[in-house]
Amino acid sequence: MLKKIINAALAKFGYNASKRLSASTNSNDFSRLSNDASQLPAIKIHFGCGPRILKGWINIDLSFASFESYLQYYTDKHYPEALRGSRNDLYIINILKDGLPLPNESADIIFHEDFFEHLNQKEQIIFLAETMRVLKKGAVHRINTPNLLASMRDYSDFRKGKNGVFTGEWDNWDHYNVISPAILTEMAMMIGYSAIHFNSRDRSIAANLLPSEYRPDETIRLAPDSNVFADLIK
Repeated sequence: MLKKIINAALAKFGYNASKRLSASTNSNDFSRLSNDASQLPAIKIHFGCGPRILKGWINIDLSFASFESYLQYYTDKHYPEALRGSRNDLYIINILKDGLPLPNESADIIFHEDFFEHLNQKEQIIFLAETMRVLKKGAVHRINTPNLLASMRDYSDFRKGKNGVFTGEWDNWDHYNVISPAILTEMAMMIGYSAIHFNSRDRSIAANLLPSEYRPDETIRLAPDSNVFADLIK
């Protein structure tokens, strides 16, 4: 019952917990991205956008959801009219299967919220490698993802053994690999990012290039450190 309630709440933001990255790339979008990117003054990539499609960004997801059905759940701060994109700003691409049709060191910034945890360990490594390939030297890959340490601290009681482990972090949200700052640091350094900076919501070192950060929903994750906010530097 709890999972149904949570999934119903997430659905109002265009999130489908059953959606996995086995979905197919839209061949037209794949071809279109290569051409469109060459026309943009800056290549800004937004992964896992859902209905929050950002104008002026390359928004990548596995399906299209119009923002018009979800405007009642957004605020002007998080999704002002000037930022509202359309289907033309979305590219349905499975980056894990097909990669990105972009040259090496071509992207100015990469951004995603509550997306990384829906990848398993293998997928996370593939994703970080492909995003690093297209990122310009010195550019930022902004990650906002649930913090395993905070989740276990707030909801588990390990003194009870198995029965004290909060498994809802995986079971309720369809998360596959929830990370901590230390885990993310090791992954990023292994892949070749030059540095990683941890901060907080809207405190990215590239904040001037980013939209207002929307996730997490403060009514679900209350602790200030409930999410890992990190800037990976190419």
